[in-house]
Amino acid sequence: MTARGTGRGRRLGLTRDKVIAKAVTMIDRDGPDAFSLRKLATELDIENMSLYSHVPNRDALLDGVAEALLSEIDFSGAGNGTWQERVRAHCVIFRAAAKRHRKAFPLMLTRPTKSPAALEAIRSALGSFADLDLSPKERVHVLRSYNAYLIGTIMRELGYTVSLSPSTMDPARCRERTAEIAADGDALLRAVAPYLAVSDHDAEFGYGLEMLIAGLAARLGVPYDGGPSQTDAHHGCGGTRA
Repeated sequence: MTARGTGRGRRLGLTRDKVIAKAVTMIDRDGPDAFSLRKLATELDIENMSLYSHVPNRDALLDGVAEALLSEIDFSGAGNGTWQERVRAHCVIFRAAAKRHRKAFPLMLTRPTKSPAALEAIRSALGSFADLDLSPKERVHVLRSYNAYLIGTIMRELGYTVSLSPSTMDPARCRERTAEIAADGDALLRAVAPYLAVSDHDAEFGYGLEMLIAGLAARLGVPYDGGPSQTDAHHGCGGTRA
């Protein structure tokens, strides 16, 4: 009766970190909705009750998963350069981490932000604005504005929010989608239809981020550095990239 029980878990050297690592692998593979402690125990080849030696319940395990995902993000590369360069670096690093864990990423957003890893992510973001003339209250406003853009953009890119069109589409379907958008005859929709029909996530992410940076610079009356050179342009349905 104990072949797959607590004793076996000890013989296998099972630890909390190993339990959480396996949970991350499963959620990355199957998504959080398909995840359960029973399935986790099966994959670890132990009895369900053995898990409780390492995590008290499912919520605690998911908190651990979120912390593990945040802990692996290295924000050290976002600590150099001007404030505008630091903002870009922080956002790029966070987006890259989200894309590495497309199915598990929402857990980083929905679990409590009290872990050391979560606080480090916040500290890194605040550090981007450290040399700006902002009150503590204003820093929080700026932080939340950037987070809202960053998280919303990533969630749309990963398919967790409604998007008019996918990032890739064959030319025939692209032309069909363009016609669908322009079908009601509205002049504004007709004008943007070829571009609204498809999504270039890299170009859109960069464009929106630069708008935020330029807007903050203008609000504070400081120079905007113009952003990185744009070598990749979104030319819409049927177009090419320069």
